[in-house]
Amino acid sequence: MESPRTCRFHPHREACVECQKMEFWYCQECLDQCRACTDPCLYCKFRQGCVIWELCRKEARKRCKESKGEKGKRRKGEKG
Repeated sequence: MESPRTCRFHPHREACVECQKMEFWYCQECLDQCRACTDPCLYCKFRQGCVIWELCRKEARKRCKESKGEKGKRRKGEKG
């Protein structure tokens, strides 16, 4: 019998979904809060069939844009 998977951010909770790219597991709360897309800015070969991406696409893209904006500020010598 396989042991239950636990959440990456909440190890005391049983996980319900896996990031196939990074092989991390997440609980329902992480999925609901869209914390489960491990690396939305980089290519992922699993994305077309990914439950996490389908549910969190807008939030993941927002985080990616914010991340790129912070990197751009740092390159210009501004404080981030």
